[in-house]
Amino acid sequence: MDSAKEDCFIVEGKLALPYQYFAGRTGSRFLISLRDKKKILGLQCKKCNKVYVPPRTVCEHCFSNISENWVELKNTGIVTGFTVIRYEEPHQPVKPPYILALVKIDGSDTPIAHIVKGIPLSKMRTGLKVKAVFAKKSTSTIMDIDHFRPDEKPRFELGFTYDELEVGMSASFTKTISETDVYLFAGISGDFNPMHLNEEFAKTTPFGTRIAHGALPQSLIAPVLGMKLPGLGTVALEITCRFKAPTYFGDTITATGEISEKIENKRWVRMTLSWTNQKGEIVAEGSALVMPPAPMPKEM
Repeated sequence: MDSAKEDCFIVEGKLALPYQYFAGRTGSRFLISLRDKKKILGLQCKKCNKVYVPPRTVCEHCFSNISENWVELKNTGIVTGFTVIRYEEPHQPVKPPYILALVKIDGSDTPIAHIVKGIPLSKMRTGLKVKAVFAKKSTSTIMDIDHFRPDEKPRFELGFTYDELEVGMSASFTKTISETDVYLFAGISGDFNPMHLNEEFAKTTPFGTRIAHGALPQSLIAPVLGMKLPGLGTVALEITCRFKAPTYFGDTITATGEISEKIENKRWVRMTLSWTNQKGEIVAEGSALVMPPAPMPKEM
């Protein structure tokens, strides 16, 4: 078309071209194993004795076809390199800043790029031992490994000081609530409401069965604040909680705390709190205001 002619015109606009990317036979088997079995698979070259993760059908060294030599690997590994992502893009799985690391899965010879959580950005290092944390809800992508976390035995030491804490740091504690837990909590708290202890009475309630005291799963945040983040020496100044769903006998509750704000003038930190069950449902959510331990020698 000759735009110089008087009977021609130009319309400016954008054309969206949605597409899907096929992972292929090898990539699909790798992702399906993550999704359905929560297992990391690799492909091994029997001639070179090298194991590739992510898997590939041809050995990079001897060019042998290895497409059928599947091996199951551990869900642990070592960080061989990392970078801190500080800019925000629409495609990112989490909000920056976050750590993107190269993790060499134990038993493999090649690294896989993934997110590392549970460690301050300033403390991240190569050689760190990490363990895969699988997603509670499948995405049928590599994000079925939600992230990797440090997998090193902690020393008995005081918790993080104000200066060591960073926004985005998080920690969790998980426990299955049993009938014994509920009866013991009733004795400790003095709350003998039949909704918690009498099944026949509980059947007449909207829940249809006994439920745990609301404060029982809520108390699981204590080992997070007092032993993990900020850790030993922490003083809790305020904890708020809003219950969203009941906790039934046998539910597995995960209490999580994440640093959301640092208050410079007081040298306190505010944390967002959440409690989820084994189905990934939010049982409760809230916040905490805590005073981290004062700086002092860490070795005890």
